[in-house]
Amino acid sequence: MANNDLTKRIYLDYNATSPLRDLARTAIMDAHAFPLNASSVHAYGRMGRKIIEDTRAHLSRAINCPAAQITFNSGATEGNNTVINHFAQTYPKETILIGATEHPSIHDLPCANIKTIPTDHNGVVNLDALENMLGAEPRTSLVSVMMANNETGTLQPLKDITTLAHSKGALIHCDATQGLGRIHIDMQALGIDLMTVSSHKIGGPQGVGALAVGLCGVSPILLHGGGQEKKQRAGTENVAGIAGFGAAITQACDADILTHEQQRLEGLRTHLEKAIMDTCPNAIIHAQNAARIPNTTLISIPGAKAESMLMAFDLDGIAISNGSACSSGTVKASHVLNAMGTEENLAKGTLRISTGWQTTQGDIDTFIQSFTKILKRIKK
Repeated sequence: MANNDLTKRIYLDYNATSPLRDLARTAIMDAHAFPLNASSVHAYGRMGRKIIEDTRAHLSRAINCPAAQITFNSGATEGNNTVINHFAQTYPKETILIGATEHPSIHDLPCANIKTIPTDHNGVVNLDALENMLGAEPRTSLVSVMMANNETGTLQPLKDITTLAHSKGALIHCDATQGLGRIHIDMQALGIDLMTVSSHKIGGPQGVGALAVGLCGVSPILLHGGGQEKKQRAGTENVAGIAGFGAAITQACDADILTHEQQRLEGLRTHLEKAIMDTCPNAIIHAQNAARIPNTTLISIPGAKAESMLMAFDLDGIAISNGSACSSGTVKASHVLNAMGTEENLAKGTLRISTGWQTTQGDIDTFIQSFTKILKRIKK
């Protein structure tokens, strides 16, 4: 029987969103205690401005980008749309190259000059194909490749990609939504020109994110009509949300904490994947041999249906997904797996387990017990 007490359920869907950290919740409530419009010159406004600038400084250190080059927005989807639309409108006769496994906020944009870079069976961008596409006409204005895939966890060889793109005069955009707080990020060392991130993936509130722009001479703007964020993003800033984002950054992106958390989550993933293969030897762990973020496992069970398995886990009080959570709750074949050459029948039996800051060994062990029980039921 389903456990309807959410506090007693097991949450293993961190790539969709993360539980709110206590420090972030406190920061949000403290900010909501006052009418903080950061554009006002009085004491309340100055307090709001300080919260925003403190968070900007926290994020600056976390990704190694000048604080003045960071603009707060509603999240990575807005940031991704802002960047792609800017280049499509500014350089209408030039090509935008995107990875075949990009998030729908890039992959599904109705943009005529977008072309897709193929990947290998692990979802890693084909560098030879990218080099050939960069050398073709019309020239390329932008290459957009995500840091870590939201379904498989696959990490892209960003330094190689940026080197190729810059050698052909193209700029690089990176959706780092799944990378922030999961791996160490150095935007300048990687050569990334534009980067998008979201707060709620690291234990901050939903509805807050940022667009970081290197010293590349580009200033993408989506919303006009106000002087907020140095006229880069009009509209009253979400001070309380930004406060929560800043609090989450101080915990999730602290260098020592991040290193420890990487090791802890890698240990949980190793235990999980071994148990899965011991229980179901014909299961497929996608991108298992590729570099991945430490918290993500995407598995396919031959002959199974994702819908049935998701419902069975939910009845057992365990929250997981079948991949991307950005399709209005639908369960459908993944364009990511399609790009990786996965057979359609196999893709239909796919589950994503993604862990995070509250996940324990006990959570993983309970999942394994449930997985074993559900698998036996499927095989009958």
